[in-house]
Amino acid sequence: MVCSRKRSFPDEDTAALEELGERLRAELRPVGELEGMLVDRIIAAYWRLRRLGRVEAGIFAWELYGELAARARQEARTYERQERVDDDIRRLYLPTTKITNEKKHRDALSKAKEMESMRDAETATLGKTFIRDSEKVNAFSKLSRYETAIERSLYKALHELQRLQAGRNSEGDVPPPAVVDVEVSGL
Repeated sequence: MVCSRKRSFPDEDTAALEELGERLRAELRPVGELEGMLVDRIIAAYWRLRRLGRVEAGIFAWELYGELAARARQEARTYERQERVDDDIRRLYLPTTKITNEKKHRDALSKAKEMESMRDAETATLGKTFIRDSEKVNAFSKLSRYETAIERSLYKALHELQRLQAGRNSEGDVPPPAVVDVEVSGL
């Protein structure tokens, strides 16, 4: 499936997407261009729903590792002491910060760098991207709405496919099932 590259992120497994497409096509058995297009929509929606789990984990990871890194840096600062230097020239060229416990300071900075590295990893970066797109305003709420829209699209395509297949398979003996679109938006 050539279009799998268009549906996946650079770090996603396109082979898994192609395998999913093959399994769903075998299960749904589309006939004709229209049914094939509906199955393509089902595959895309299903893949996007799977991705949302990674996005949610990424949001948590970004926030968690960012907080842990900040705490480690704060701990490192507890082992620093600012010395008073009256001479402006000496203040420019000599360090005014003294470390009170080298090992604990080094360990805390090492922990901060480790947490920052985890925060900057692939999954957390995916979460950060979603947070930034959400303009830092309740990313989880936006993620939930996004998930609902994708699910609605998936089920709409699936129901339309089932309606077309029922009409094709009945050969005129049985009318295809009625389609009822239900919109639950609260508006």
